[in-house]
Amino acid sequence: MIGWLRTGVGVAMLSAPKVPLRFASGLEPSGTSVLLMRTIGVRDLVVGLGSVAAARGGALAESRRWMLAATASDALDTVVCLASFRAIGKRDAWGAASCRSPSSQLISLPTGLGTVPR
Repeated sequence: MIGWLRTGVGVAMLSAPKVPLRFASGLEPSGTSVLLMRTIGVRDLVVGLGSVAAARGGALAESRRWMLAATASDALDTVVCLASFRAIGKRDAWGAASCRSPSSQLISLPTGLGTVPR
């Protein structure tokens, strides 16, 4: 389920990257912002489809690897957003960071997928 959700987010960010950018600022986004949103969309699409394929394959260790990759990706997004507050402003940095951090924690903790497969 989470893999499909992430896949959908990736497709949305690829196909309509300006929508969340306009929502956040109310302004027309720059080309750089659109490119960034699309690259995040590609990453979410790949991680989402990888998670779905691993879950369908039935190998728990493979599913754990994909979920760990998704969690690490979201955690790094959070750190980078918070570290960028001088460049993008505190409000935008906190807003961007809060979009990723909860998904990482919600996915890994209740499912037990936060452990590293051996």
